[in-house]
Parts: sequence; structure tokens; C-alpha cells
Amino acid sequence: MHARAGDGLELSLPIECEPHRTCFIQSYMDVDPTSAAKDYACGGATYDRHNGVDFRVLSAKATEKGFAVLAAADGEVKALRDGVPDIFLRDNKPDAVKGRECGNGVVLSHPDGWETQYCHLRNGSISVSRRQQVKRGERLGLVGYSGMADFAHVHLTVRHNGKIVDPFAPNAPEGSCGLNTKDPGLWQPSAIARFSYRNGEIIGAGFTESPPELNKLEMDDTAIVPLRTDSPALLFYARFVNLLAGDRVRLVINGPGGPLVEQLSAPLDHNKATYFSYAGKRRREAPWQPGRYEGRAEIVRDDAVAAATVETIDLGAVGAAASPAP
Repeated sequence: MHARAGDGLELSLPIECEPHRTCFIQSYMDVDPTSAAKDYACGGATYDRHNGVDFRVLSAKATEKGFAVLAAADGEVKALRDGVPDIFLRDNKPDAVKGRECGNGVVLSHPDGWETQYCHLRNGSISVSRRQQVKRGERLGLVGYSGMADFAHVHLTVRHNGKIVDPFAPNAPEGSCGLNTKDPGLWQPSAIARFSYRNGEIIGAGFTESPPELNKLEMDDTAIVPLRTDSPALLFYARFVNLLAGDRVRLVINGPGGPLVEQLSAPLDHNKATYFSYAGKRRREAPWQPGRYEGRAEIVRDDAVAAATVETIDLGAVGAAASPAP
């Protein structure tokens, strides 16, 4: 069992963003010592041997907005690295980042043997220096995707006397899970309230005229062909993270004249860290009817709706692109 939460360390969020809107927890720490993987709530929002927490943004393109990586507590800069390019692992050979898996990063030391480490920062964004004293919330750099990264995020690892600690369950016996997800652990209560535990989340949805590709959305979440009244197809898509085996995805489209599409997927055969789905129909001869269209995406788990989101657009005159509904 680790030191009790509150014994010298209390964490604020390491990223400046809007939780569950512009940033999401993609992966929690793996607490299962076997080759299986479980997060602290016994959920599947992790992967084998993951030793921290991944706070993701929507895409590589989104990092151009400059999501700040923040010191989660007062401390001193113990180590840092910059100069590693931002390249997704799938576009790079693992040997290219061997020994630099963290990419551009910062390690802060805190009183009583605590450390926090921040990985995958944007190349050239590190704004602190070694042995510098930093305050909670001070900017360390910007979110990127340097090192061993398949999506744009900051990875946070917490250590106490050299041993990795799950910031959500610092007092849990090794290998245990299923704790109260409302317990703040090492986090400030305000931080845990903003990032409530979710094992299955919809991180984006919208309308388009052609099917997007998930890998391309990881590069640029805005790379969507706008829907028009003369578009060859009317599609509604959604992006998901951390779906469980057995989950189903429901997509529904309603138009000015009533229901257009309802699609319910087959149950997933295994957990999905990321998932993408779309539904729609092809246009016949007449243009799409001008007016408001509504798309609804749902995660269906055990025959109940576990999460849902709704997006609406207004289609104008023939040839005019749709605009988001107010």
C-alpha cells in the first residue's frame, strides 16, 4: 500500500482544456499485474502495463491551438527533454524513439519523495529550465505527440520514492480495483469533479457528405467535407473512446420531414480504445430538403444508453453548405 493520499501531494489538472469537450482521458493506469489490463475502477479504459494517465485532445491539428501542459503541484524541475519531433508512432519506426518514448517531457520533484512526469509535449514548447522552481498551474509546455504516441496527448506519471502510483487510487493494494470513482485520490476535489470517470465516451460527432477515416481524424478532426443540399450523400458520424466488449452503437438522423435513418450496430466482440461509426443515405435526384437536421449518437450497454450526444445543422438553399444550428 502506498502513502496515504494527502501526505504531501495534491494534484490539479496537468492540462488546460475543457474536460469532456476539448480533452478527454483516453487511458488510465493499468492496475492489473498480469497480461490483462484493468483501470482502478475495474474498467477497460487502459492497456497492459500503462503506467500513467493519458489526457488527449481531439487531433494533431487541435494542438495548433496551444493546449498548455501545467504543473500539477508546486515543485522543482528535475529533468527535461526537448527537440523530439511530433510524429505519430504509426508513421515512425519504434527504434526511432527508443530511449525517448516519453518524447519531449518534464519531470518535477515535490516534497516527501513525490515526482510527476509529463510526456509527449510539442517539440520546441518546453518553457521551463532545470532546477527551476514552479508553482501549481504554471505552464511547462504544450500538448503534442512526440515520442511513442498514437494520438495527441499529455501522459502523466506519478511516483513516490521511485515507485509508480495511480493518482486515482494511491492507497489501493497492488492489483486491486473497483474503488469509489468519486474518491479524489491524489487529485484536488475540483479536478476529479471536472474529470468524472467514464469507461466509454463520445468525443466527436457531426454531419458530412463522405465517410471520414479515423486515422485522418486523429490528424485533423476538422477535415470533414461539409454537407450541402446537393451532396451525394447525407451522413452522420461519431468518434468513441474506451468502448467495452458487448457495447453497441446507435446512430439516428432526423430531418425536417421526420426520421431518416436509425442504425444499431452488432455488439462489439472486444474492447475498443478508439472506435468510429457513421450512418446515412444516398441522395436520389432531388436535393436534400432545406431545414434542420439532427443526429444522435448513443453508446448502448446492457440494453441501456450509457452515453449520448446530439448534433444539429441547418441546410440552406441548393448548393449552400450547412451551418451548425444555434
